[in-house]
Amino acid sequence: MNRVDVSIIIPVYNVQEYLPECLDSVIKQTINNREIIIINDGSTDNCYEILKEYKIKFPELIIINQKNSGISETRNAGLRAATGEYIAFVDSDDFIELNMFEKMYNAAKRESADIVICNYILYMEMPHKYKSDSEKYYQTIEGIDKEGHIDKIDALRKFLLNDIKAYAWNKLHKRELFTENKILFPDFIVCEDTPVLFLTLACSKKIFLISEPLYYYRQREASLTKVFSIKSMEDMLAGCYIMRDYITADPLLYEKLIHYYEVYMIKTLWVIHNKYWTEYCETGEKSNYLDFKKIIKKEVTALKISEIISNSKLSLKYKVNALLIKTRTYGLIFRILYKFRSLKK
Repeated sequence: MNRVDVSIIIPVYNVQEYLPECLDSVIKQTINNREIIIINDGSTDNCYEILKEYKIKFPELIIINQKNSGISETRNAGLRAATGEYIAFVDSDDFIELNMFEKMYNAAKRESADIVICNYILYMEMPHKYKSDSEKYYQTIEGIDKEGHIDKIDALRKFLLNDIKAYAWNKLHKRELFTENKILFPDFIVCEDTPVLFLTLACSKKIFLISEPLYYYRQREASLTKVFSIKSMEDMLAGCYIMRDYITADPLLYEKLIHYYEVYMIKTLWVIHNKYWTEYCETGEKSNYLDFKKIIKKEVTALKISEIISNSKLSLKYKVNALLIKTRTYGLIFRILYKFRSLKK
C-alpha cells in the first residue's frame, strides 16, 4: 500500500456554484502522496452530479455520500476515512494555492512539527460596483504576523486572544493528534472548529507558522456563521466550556492561560449579545428573549467589575462592552445606537 503523506478532507453541502473551483485547486496540488476525501453531506443542489463527473475523470477521489448530518459529523466522517500522516481540511466554497500542501508538508517534516499554520486571503466578490475585472474581488491577507516556531503556551494564548484564528482549513495537523487524543468535532452548528483546534494545539509538541498566504477564504452571505439561532449561542458557550475544562484540569495550563480564557469568554459573551440584539433590531422578534437571558445568565453573573477594569489583556472597547453586559445595559445602548445609525442612512 502506498504511503499517504496528507489526507485532504472536503465537506460538501449545496455549493454547486463554487465546488468545481475548489476541486480543481485540490486535485492539481503539487504534493504527490495525498488522498482526497470528499464527503457529500446530503446536498440538495447539483453537487452530487458534479462529484460523479469528477469521479469519472479522477478515479482516485474518495467520495462518501451521507444523509445530511451537519459540518461536524461530515468532518468526522473524513477523519475516520483518512489514512495520511497529516490531515488537512478545505471548505468546498473556498480554493487554495496549487502548492499549498507541498509547502506545508515539507515545512512539517523539516521542522518536525505536529501542526503547521499558514496565512490566508479573505476573498469576497464585490456587489456590482467594481470598475474593472481587477477590482471585482476584495482580497486581504489575514492570519499570523511571523514565521517560524512558536511555543505551545504562546500559541494557546494567541488562540484565546484570536490572534491565531479558530479555522481548521489553514492548518496541517498530524493525524495522531486526533487519533491518540480521541479528538472529534462536537455536534455544533457554529464554532465547531474552536474547541478542536484548541485541543490539537494543546496536545502538540511543535507548532510552525508560515507567513505566506496559501488559502482563499471566500466570504458568502449564506454562510452558517452569519445565521442567528438559540442553538448557535449555546454552541459558542459549550465550546468555551470544553476549553475551560481542559485548562482547569492542568495546574500549569491554568496558571498560564486562565486570564486569557477569561478574555475569550468576555469576547464570546459580546458576540452572543451582538448577534441577539442585531437580530432583535432587524426583525423585532422577541420570542427568544427569555432563552437568551437564560443562556447568558450564569456567565454574566460570574463577571466581576473590578476584574474587567484591571484585566490588561482586554482592550478599552471590550472593557466597555463587558461593563455594559455586566450591568445589563448592553441591549438598551445597542438599540439606541442602532436606531441612530438607521436614521443617518
